[in-house]
Amino acid sequence: MHINNLITILKMVLPSNIKAVLFDMDGVIFDTEDLYTDFWKRELFCYLPDDPDIFDKVKGSTLNDILTRYFKEDEVREKVVAAIDHFETTMPFIYIRGYESYFKSIKEKGYKCAVVTSSNDKKMANVFKTYPTFKNQYDTIITADDITLSKPNPQCFLLAAERLGVKPEECAVFEDSIHGLNAARAAGMYVVGVATSNPYDVVKAMSDVIINDFEDTL
Repeated sequence: MHINNLITILKMVLPSNIKAVLFDMDGVIFDTEDLYTDFWKRELFCYLPDDPDIFDKVKGSTLNDILTRYFKEDEVREKVVAAIDHFETTMPFIYIRGYESYFKSIKEKGYKCAVVTSSNDKKMANVFKTYPTFKNQYDTIITADDITLSKPNPQCFLLAAERLGVKPEECAVFEDSIHGLNAARAAGMYVVGVATSNPYDVVKAMSDVIINDFEDTL
């Protein structure tokens, strides 16, 4: 085991002041980021071939934010929305390694828990169809339809704290995307970086502590 990973595991204990744990979904709860990478590379490169870094710029953003910034024509927007609706209806939702066990352990310890995702309610309906008990496992779920400002704006995380009745500094956020990590930091929360979809060193620099996946927490 690499010494950096060993240090990570030893440090993966939430601070004593933490009362709530907020989880991003894609790349944190579900192993879906590679699927989204392939999807958006096809769609974005089709319309924006001159920007090879476009996917890194939109990762962690809401669909509405992506459409507003990059797809101005109504006809194109309709095609992109139809494509992602089909994609999200058929995509698999497979848990990140160790997540289910870790989530069970923190629930048993009494932490309040929330999902804070850039996905919209339509996408969440597909998650609930796959996992009928998912919705009831969390104290609140924040989606793109609950907010007006996309990550890296901290609005989503601050709304989660408000709904849970805790202070921002009493929240720990598990995030994998650059936008999400920036949003968690801007919210004044404890940041646990999950190195599932961005380079380890990049995520580490933006986090209070970093894990490769939830096997590092067990």
